[in-house]
Amino acid sequence: MKSTTFFRILSLLFFYTSAKAQVTEVFINPTCQKFLGNVSELNRDLYFNIHNATSDTEMEILMSQYNVNKGRMFWGPFADAKSKTKQVGNYPFSNSNKVEKAFNVVQNVATAHPRDAFVSGMDTKKAAKWAVEYYTHHVNERPAFFEPMNEPFVHAKDFHDGGWDPAKQAKTKKQMAELFAECGKAFHKAPALANMKVVGYSSAWPSMELNNFEHWNDNMKMFMDTAGEHMDAFATHLYDGINVEGQDNIRSGSNTEAILDLIEAYSFVKWNKIKPHAITEYGAIEKGYAPEYSDAKSIQTVRSINHILFSLLDREDRMLISIPFITGKATWHINQKNNYQPYQAVLWRPLNIEKTADPNKPILSDWKFTSRIHFYDLWKDVKGKRVAIHSSNPDIQTQAFLHEKKLQVALSNLDDKEQVIDLHIINSASKIKKVTTKGLKIFDQEKPIFFTEKNKNTPSSITLLPHETVILTYEFKSEINFTSKEIVTNTYSKTYLKEIKPNTPIDFTFTNTPVGKGHAVLKMGIGRKHGKSKKPEIVINGNKVSVPDNWKGYDQASRDDFFGVIEIPFATSLLQKETKVSVTFPDETGKISSLIIQTAINSN
Repeated sequence: MKSTTFFRILSLLFFYTSAKAQVTEVFINPTCQKFLGNVSELNRDLYFNIHNATSDTEMEILMSQYNVNKGRMFWGPFADAKSKTKQVGNYPFSNSNKVEKAFNVVQNVATAHPRDAFVSGMDTKKAAKWAVEYYTHHVNERPAFFEPMNEPFVHAKDFHDGGWDPAKQAKTKKQMAELFAECGKAFHKAPALANMKVVGYSSAWPSMELNNFEHWNDNMKMFMDTAGEHMDAFATHLYDGINVEGQDNIRSGSNTEAILDLIEAYSFVKWNKIKPHAITEYGAIEKGYAPEYSDAKSIQTVRSINHILFSLLDREDRMLISIPFITGKATWHINQKNNYQPYQAVLWRPLNIEKTADPNKPILSDWKFTSRIHFYDLWKDVKGKRVAIHSSNPDIQTQAFLHEKKLQVALSNLDDKEQVIDLHIINSASKIKKVTTKGLKIFDQEKPIFFTEKNKNTPSSITLLPHETVILTYEFKSEINFTSKEIVTNTYSKTYLKEIKPNTPIDFTFTNTPVGKGHAVLKMGIGRKHGKSKKPEIVINGNKVSVPDNWKGYDQASRDDFFGVIEIPFATSLLQKETKVSVTFPDETGKISSLIIQTAINSN
């Protein structure tokens, strides 16, 4: 089948639902190389990391056998200074000699607890000067990323007296943002630290839509306005559940898309470019489990990690790093106070715990993986160049990579219902030698099931349990050669965060929009009260297009507001180099947070 036929199939796929109820159609073309911008090869160091930076025998085994890299640690210039001077804001300066040659860096994000880095009224320029001296003269190894503080804004109330005070909160958060800004300025002026990136603000609670987007204005937008010019990436933490404070969210799916799209949209408005993301934590906060360790409790976060990972993989051209919140041994947690139980996020737990006279320092040995190792089990062999893959159902997440004779197809079910998926391998089905399926089934109260199955025949369909993730490896008789390309491009408008008024068009203009054969979706981010319309009238260059009833993930009914991206497919024939889009809702309240045209244009 020719490549043009593949894209003709896709054009039909996005306008007609399958005749089979509850069946998702997934089309994979191994001969079509997919690019996100100019990126095709999977960079595992952007994704398959651990929230740990220590080195020991167990860590070395993980890195070598599971193809995992280090990710993040809570130590750096500010914690070091506090340990020496016993006072935040007092720094042990001793060497101001300038170094012209840039030091090498290792993959790691160095951060600190706000209590170790910040004090109200501090001299932020002095702090940044110390951070530069620290990494220039006081360490033997430099991290690739410096995140001055971890989740600072949720701790702003800790730095002023008198209870909750919005004015004091705003003042403290602005000072915190200024610390990030000064660190960015200082590092960018230091030749020795040219290979280090400064990222922030590690948002713990990115509920941008709260109070009609005042949360966005007071937090991430304020940070971008204050420090964004000097940041190499914007750091956000994405969790299903309650991370520190706020309402119980499921961010997997449309909500994650809306958060990241809003940051990108404002980046384009402000700088005419997209500054990348650094997702320095992501996962889930489980609840309803006993304090004791269990495999069922430990694995819960991996369901969310897999879902969020699929979204992050779609942004490789604008990602600096992402780190699932799977930590090292966290020996600090294993003490009498915590009944000698492991920290909930760990990858290892000790089978032997010998109590000592010091209740905080037991002797720990015989380390064993927790059930979180299944995340790395699942993904450890995935590599290669991206290939074109498309799903008829936004609840079925897809990724596909080709390396030599192996095509790896990853599928994940965002839905709370079982999903049947029909698989269509285009152009190369007759060349398949064998297929192996690797999967992870996660249950609420039972041990997870990680499995590997060798299939005698090429499966034409597969059934996924709710939130199940599988990776199918197709091994071909000979290497597959690419005969076409699919270029995925996101085009942004200078219009964003627009108030919705009834029967009032909101107009967006997109310049330099890619045109050609392929497919396109309009990514509409909206924040609205439940019960308000999610199906506006959409007009693209004078042509009406229909809005689907489905989007990635759940209906968000448990949240105060809907905040998510709805993907609206349309024919690429509607595109022009300057594309105008009009959006009209029948009712009031809420905002369009972002509107992005995503195209996948085919070229031979």
